[in-house]
Amino acid sequence: MIKTEIQIERDFYSFVENSDLGKAIEGKVYRSEMRPADAKTEDLVIKFLAGLDGQIQTGVVILNLYVPDIPFGSDGKYSPNKSRIGELEELILSFIESAGDGEYLLESDGSPSTVYNDEIEQHFIYSRIKFQRSTF
Repeated sequence: MIKTEIQIERDFYSFVENSDLGKAIEGKVYRSEMRPADAKTEDLVIKFLAGLDGQIQTGVVILNLYVPDIPFGSDGKYSPNKSRIGELEELILSFIESAGDGEYLLESDGSPSTVYNDEIEQHFIYSRIKFQRSTF
């Protein structure tokens, strides 16, 4: 049986919520477009990016893990919390290796990387996860 975008996103939400990654996040786990626009907390957002149907359903899910910046120096500037980002990147890789329920086969689609979002003035870890799942 083919799963829809919403069903796959829900599955990944459940995988993250029940994982060491989900437990380590100091904020909340959200599905796409659900994180409050004014959030300044450490949160993870799961978004279905693309998928192909067939006997083996394949696709890509994105994890955006927001990590609050920390004060740097005495001039009021902020910088990425590299220590925390490093811990969370390792947890993301561990999650990819161990997540799923036997239905999904996951693999990283590139190394997690840190990105700065000018609009919300926050850094986040961007990670692409490729998945395969049998539809029969």
